[in-house]
Amino acid sequence: MSIKVLPAEIAARIAAGEVIERPASVIKELVENSIDAGSTEISIQVELGGLSWIRVTDNGCGISPDEIDLAFHRHATSKLATVEDLSSISTFGFRGEALASIAAASKVTLVTRPTGSDSAFLANIENGQISPPQQVGASLGTSILVESLFSTIPARLKFIKSYQAEGSRILSTVEHLALANSHVKFTYTADNKNKLVTSGNGQLRDVISALRGVNQANSMIEVNSHAGRYQVMGLTSAPEHYKGNRTGISIFINGRWITNRSISAAIEEAYRGLLMQGNYPISVIFLEIPSTEVDVNVHPNKREVRLVNENDGFSSVHRAIREAILKQYPVIEAHGIAINSYTAVPEASNQPGFGFPANLDGTYASRFPERDEQIPDTIVGSSTNFPHLEMIGQIANMFLVADGGDGMYLIDQHSAHESLLYYRLLGQWELKAPEIQPMLQPIVVDLTPEQMDVISSYSNSFERYGLNFEAFGNDSLLIRSIPLVGRSMDIKKFINETLQSLARNTDLTDTHANIAASLACHSAIRAGQKLSISEIQALGNALVNEGNPNHCPHGRPTLLRISLQSLEKEFGRIQ
Repeated sequence: MSIKVLPAEIAARIAAGEVIERPASVIKELVENSIDAGSTEISIQVELGGLSWIRVTDNGCGISPDEIDLAFHRHATSKLATVEDLSSISTFGFRGEALASIAAASKVTLVTRPTGSDSAFLANIENGQISPPQQVGASLGTSILVESLFSTIPARLKFIKSYQAEGSRILSTVEHLALANSHVKFTYTADNKNKLVTSGNGQLRDVISALRGVNQANSMIEVNSHAGRYQVMGLTSAPEHYKGNRTGISIFINGRWITNRSISAAIEEAYRGLLMQGNYPISVIFLEIPSTEVDVNVHPNKREVRLVNENDGFSSVHRAIREAILKQYPVIEAHGIAINSYTAVPEASNQPGFGFPANLDGTYASRFPERDEQIPDTIVGSSTNFPHLEMIGQIANMFLVADGGDGMYLIDQHSAHESLLYYRLLGQWELKAPEIQPMLQPIVVDLTPEQMDVISSYSNSFERYGLNFEAFGNDSLLIRSIPLVGRSMDIKKFINETLQSLARNTDLTDTHANIAASLACHSAIRAGQKLSISEIQALGNALVNEGNPNHCPHGRPTLLRISLQSLEKEFGRIQ
């Protein structure tokens, strides 16, 4: 077959199929154009899931009559002028494909009244032909009616779901557009039924209230931090509110609703230890990133974006959300504990000791070395709400007892130490400054060929925590150094169990967090290990000084509080 240039009509329909995947895509493109036009009120109406017709009306600046024809040509845009503009895109629409693609896939009627004009203008676009504009009466702004969507692309209709399914996708799209633009009043009507109305008062919490109800909106935690490279704002759910899937996570970069695996992983990682596996937070998170550091030109629908500094995006979001949660929820209140009941406790097993080597002055703080002052508080989860703890003693070589002034605190010694080490390690990862314990003699660890492949794939992550090694033959490693926190751990057991976990890992975005969790678990003091009062005090001081992570990386609580009121009630002092 000879090579030839496709006819313009065919090329336009192919392009339309890339940009306009379904009715929700039409609404997204039209609404984004309305927002770029400075609209403060946008009305969206659909019938039969948008397949019958869609109308988007705004009060923006409108289109001048001499530019209507040009607006429906491919690659016609008012938002780009030079190649350099592609590296600093600040508008939603910029490709100049939306109106042309919609017109190639449907019948379009445009009514627009530009700023400063006493008249509005109407034009019909069908089969790529634009009628001459006619003067009509209409309010300031633009209204676009899209009828018989995909009538020119029958193949696309095969992939369209039921009217109900398409309606659900449209609702989700409108909700995200409303979340991204709380300053705009949205009205969405489907089949003559009002589905959504927002106030446009600029308050994100009010938009969530309109979408999810007052109770959900009021329970969410405010996020507002510039501690990382990028500013992070928004609202996120309390640990007791969650979903069984990721649909509650909404991410916006520079006001654009996007998908990005690294940012999604950061949000989930911020809840590590606060939510059980399989549960996900409800988060509406906004990042402000210089436009030169964001590539929104990855895909025609502009949903996927790529960041120049993915790690900075991850750390900024993770720190901001974690800090916000722990400031509001520093301690878990114990419920359902019968203070005056007694249950026999099995004798604790004698597990290998992980004692605190004494310093020259006789103290025992070396397992909790002085914290690197460069590690930001937000990494270790510090909170001004955490009380001073007066450590009292140990129960069953497993739990510690402390007086917090407002009640009795019970601390799981392994979980608490594990959590402290975990966030200390994440802080070192952030600063690329691991605390390392060199080996006087390298340790030889035998591995299977499969394990050798796995550890070589993650070598950079291990080394960034201070575990340096090299291959020794085809099935062994020479360990040259280990992380300082793990100087007492069984290094062979740690490597084998961690590699087993990584071999099952399919999401590379949180590999370093999985390694940190494993390091912390293998390095922490154990349940059943008797501690001296100095060691108990060292752990209590570390909890207060380094923050108060109230769950370990596996989701178990690290400490519980029994209030004075509960104690007084159990002892009959109050009714």
